[in-house]
Amino acid sequence: MERAASICDVMRMRMQGDVAGLCRATGSEDHVAAVYATAMLGSAVRTPEVVETLHLCLTRGLHWQALKSLARLRVKSAVPLLLRTLAESDHNRLQLDEVACEALLAIGGPQVVRGLVDLCERLPSGRGYWTVRVLDALATLRAPEAVRPLLATLWEYLPDLAVRVVRTLGAIGDPRAASALLVLAHSPASDTHLRRAALKALHALPAGGWPPPHRYPAVEQLLHTSQRDPDPDTARLATALLARTEDGRAHLWDVLRGAAEQGGPDCPPHAVAAVCAHIAAEPGLFAVADHGEHHALLAHLLRAAAAPAVRRAAAGALAASVGASAAGALVAALDDAHIGDTVADLMAALPEPVLPELMDLFTHPGGSVARRRGAARVLGLAGRTDAAPVLHAALADDTTPAGVRASAADALGALRHAAAAPLLAALATDEEQPGTLRAHAVQALGSLGEPDTLPAVLACARSPHEAVRRRAVVALGAFPVPDATRALEEFVAPGAEPDLARAAVRALREIGGPALPVLVRLAAGADGLPEDVGHRLVEALAAHPGAEATGALLGLATAPPERSDGTTYATSGECRLSRSTPAREAASLALVERGSARDLTPLTALLGPNSWFGAHEPAVQALLRIGTEEAHEHVLAFCYGTKHFYPWHVGALDAVAAARGIRFGP
Repeated sequence: MERAASICDVMRMRMQGDVAGLCRATGSEDHVAAVYATAMLGSAVRTPEVVETLHLCLTRGLHWQALKSLARLRVKSAVPLLLRTLAESDHNRLQLDEVACEALLAIGGPQVVRGLVDLCERLPSGRGYWTVRVLDALATLRAPEAVRPLLATLWEYLPDLAVRVVRTLGAIGDPRAASALLVLAHSPASDTHLRRAALKALHALPAGGWPPPHRYPAVEQLLHTSQRDPDPDTARLATALLARTEDGRAHLWDVLRGAAEQGGPDCPPHAVAAVCAHIAAEPGLFAVADHGEHHALLAHLLRAAAAPAVRRAAAGALAASVGASAAGALVAALDDAHIGDTVADLMAALPEPVLPELMDLFTHPGGSVARRRGAARVLGLAGRTDAAPVLHAALADDTTPAGVRASAADALGALRHAAAAPLLAALATDEEQPGTLRAHAVQALGSLGEPDTLPAVLACARSPHEAVRRRAVVALGAFPVPDATRALEEFVAPGAEPDLARAAVRALREIGGPALPVLVRLAAGADGLPEDVGHRLVEALAAHPGAEATGALLGLATAPPERSDGTTYATSGECRLSRSTPAREAASLALVERGSARDLTPLTALLGPNSWFGAHEPAVQALLRIGTEEAHEHVLAFCYGTKHFYPWHVGALDAVAAARGIRFGP
C-alpha cells in the first residue's frame, strides 16, 4: 500500500501534476488521503491508467469519490456499472442512488437514457428516495423515450408517487402525456396536489400545440372542473389554460355571467377573481368586436359582487379593457371602502388625463368619506399639482372628517407641496388631533423633507402613539443631518422595540453617507439588537463602499461565536440577535463582494480561524475570480491548512493549477 502522510501530500501531488502519484495514493493506508486522491483524479486527463485506478477504487470502499470522478471524466464505459449501481442501490445499504444518478446525468447520451427508461417498470415498487432520483434524472434529461413507460404505469403510482411522475412528464414536455394529465386535472379522485401538478405539467407542454388532441370530451370541458377548484392556485392555472382558446375564453365569460346572475351556478369567488385577473393581464386576448355586454358584465361585478376580491379584480379587468371609458364605474366604486385604494390606483394609472371633476368629488360636502378619500389619493398619485390648494384647505378645516384630512395629507406629500409643511408639522405635533391624522401628517413630512420640520418629526418619534412614532422614525430617513441620525441610533439600541429598530435601520440606510458613523457604532455593539435587525444593519453597511464600512463588516464577520463571559449568543425568540446567526453570516457574504485585487484583506480574513465556515467557499471563489498570483497563494495556503477537505477544495486547486499551466496528465 502507498503511504501518504497527509492530505497536504495529496494536494502537493495535484499541484505538481503528478497523476501517477495520485493513482498510487488512492491505495494509501491514510483513508482521508485516499479519498481525496480519488476525488482529484476526476480532473486528470482520461487515460487507461486513471480509469483503471478509479474502477479499482470501487473495490476499496471509495464508491462515492470514484463514481464522481468517473462522471467528471465522462467515462462512457462506466455507464453499465453506474446503471447497475443505481439499480442495486434500491435495496443496498450504501445508498449510492444520488451519486450514481448525478454521474449518469453528467455522462449523458442514449445509453444512459435507455438504461433509465428500463428502470421505469421498477418505479412503483421502488424505495421512495430511489424512485425520486430516477424520475428526477429522466426529467433532467427530458427523455421522450420515457413518456410511454411512465404513462403505461401511471395508475400504479397513485396516490403516493403520482405527483412526482406528473412533474417528470411536465419536464419532458411531450404532447403525448396531455390526455392523461387532463384526466388527472379533471378527476375528483385526484387530490389537490395532484390536480395542481397536472395543470402545471400541461402549462409546460409546447404552447404552439394547444389544445392537444383529445377525442371526447373537448379539452376545454375537462378544464371546467379545475377552473372551479377550491384551491386558488389550481383555479388560476386552469383559467390560464382556458384563456388560450376561443372556446375556453367563451367559458370564462360564462363563469362571469353565472357569478353575476342571481342564483347562478355556484363558483368560488377566487375562481371568478382569477378570470377577471386574467382579463386584466391580457385584455387584448379577450377583446371582441361587440364588447358592450362584456364590459357591462365587468361593471356589474365591480358594483354588485359579494366578495371584495371579485370586485377588486373586476375593477382591474374593466380598467385594462376599457381604459378612460371605465372612469365612471371606477368613480362610483370609490365609495367601496374595501377596494377604494385599489380603484384609486387604477384611476391614477389611466392613460388619459384623470377626470377634471375629481376635485369636485373631493370637495363635495355630501360625498361619502370613502369617495373623498379615494379622490384625494387619485389626485396625489396622478400628480395633480393644481389640486394642492384644495387639498391644503381641506387639511386645515377641522370640520372635515379625519379620514379625508389624512388622505389629503398623503396627497400633499405625494405632490411634494412644500407650502403645506408648516400645517403638517402643526398637526403632527398636536396631541388633540386624532392619532391617525397625526401619523399621516408626519409621514407626509417625510415625503417633503423640509429641514425646518425636523423638530416636529423628532418630537413625533417620541410620541406615545405607536402609529405616529413608527411613521416618524421612517420619516427621519429624509433628513440627512446629525440630529436625525443620533435619534435613529437610539431606536436601534439594545432593548428597543423590534419594529422601530427595523424602521430606524432602514431610515439610516436611506440617509446614506451621513449615517455611516452611526452604522459603524451599531455594528460594534450588534450583540443585543432586536431580532433580525443585525441582518438589516449588514445590508445598510454593505451599501457603503468605503474602508470604514468594510472594517465594520469585518468586525461582524470575524466576531467569536461566544461572548467573552463564555455564554452563548441569543437564539430566536429572546429579543436579541446573535452576531453568529444570521448577522455574522450576512456580514461574511457581504464582504465577499468587496474584495479586489488592490485589497484582499476582507477575503483573506474570512479564511481565518475565527471566521464562519460557511464563508470559506464563497471567499475562495472570490479570490479565484480576482485571479492574481497573490490571490492564488492565499487559496493554496488555506487549502493546505484546512482540517476538513471538501469537494470544492478540489475545484479550487484545479483552478489555480489551470491558471499556472500545470498539466494534469500526459
